[in-house]
Amino acid sequence: MRATPDADNGQPRVVVGLLVDPDASAELAEELAEDLPELLAEAVSRDIEWSLRVVRDPLTATLHDSVEILSATREHKRRENWDIAVCLTDLPLRTGRRPLVVDVDAEDRVALVSLPALGGIFLRRRLRRSIVRLLKDLVLTTTGDGSTRPGQGTMGPIVPERTAPVKRVATDEEIVDLRIVGSPARGRLRLLLGMVRANGPWRLVPALAKALAAALATSAIAVMNATVWNVATRIRVERLAVISLFSVAAMVTWLIVHRRLWERPETPSPQDREKAALYNLSTVLTLSLGVLCGLVGLYAVDFAVSLFLIDGAVLAKQVGRSVGLGDYVRLASLASAAAIVGGALGSEFESDEAVRRAAYGKRERQRREQAERERQEADAARSG
Repeated sequence: MRATPDADNGQPRVVVGLLVDPDASAELAEELAEDLPELLAEAVSRDIEWSLRVVRDPLTATLHDSVEILSATREHKRRENWDIAVCLTDLPLRTGRRPLVVDVDAEDRVALVSLPALGGIFLRRRLRRSIVRLLKDLVLTTTGDGSTRPGQGTMGPIVPERTAPVKRVATDEEIVDLRIVGSPARGRLRLLLGMVRANGPWRLVPALAKALAAALATSAIAVMNATVWNVATRIRVERLAVISLFSVAAMVTWLIVHRRLWERPETPSPQDREKAALYNLSTVLTLSLGVLCGLVGLYAVDFAVSLFLIDGAVLAKQVGRSVGLGDYVRLASLASAAAIVGGALGSEFESDEAVRRAAYGKRERQRREQAERERQEADAARSG
């Protein structure tokens, strides 16, 4: 095995560099680096000392092709004198119409992993398993004649076949020895969920503080309105659920249309149309989950306020019958649904940058900003 001898204990040492985007993937990599030495000792050999280095580098801010990213990673590996380098990126990559999961340059012991392709759930577990298999395969082993070659036959599917099938495919790229892609159906679904996770829907709630303040004011008025009491205590649960969903849809539609978050395909080709549809769907899901979190928060506030301020006898006298806890639940639900619509108007006070920061992860914002600059340059060139 080609490795650097450790001066302290005589064990061969393999230095592994994890090159990551300076965003959520960096946090994942740093957590992973703590567990990897023991995992690799069990999976490969306890006679090797594993040294993990995590380096944050925004190389995918300007590179959007897997071969270019692999080449940049290889140069970083040589500069840092690592034995193996793995780039972890939040960038959703595709080859043809399939999601790209992994690209490997076995000769130079360099690999690229697209985190969104691993999905939005159990990401840490999937990433840990993927990296262990990659490193096990990339460690050079000594043959009988003294030469070295990449480890063979150790890399199984990155994700279990039963949950999200992936497969190896042939590639014409010279530096790519192994390419693993997702399946057309479940692979795309996993990529979509991974893109939503990378966007971070939970960021929408604090980022839209002014919109939520308007929503809270609207809900306060609704909770204390006698007409709302009469409507809320008589409305059916099914209709109330539809109203809540409609309010979320109205808020999401307002944000997308008013803030111009809808992406158009670059060309009329099926690949570009599908790519635009994927990005737009991830935007809709991200905003929907974020607004839904805001709705749940408003409901909790409205329920507590109505239960504290509205006496049961007063409410019963107004609606003409005895009331229970379920009536307060309906009142809070109706008030919070109306408040979300009011919050759409409150989002008018937020800047475009604040909304985009809430809707997209760092990699996605950079990709959209670069695409917008390219469109503006192309329009200027045509005008000139």
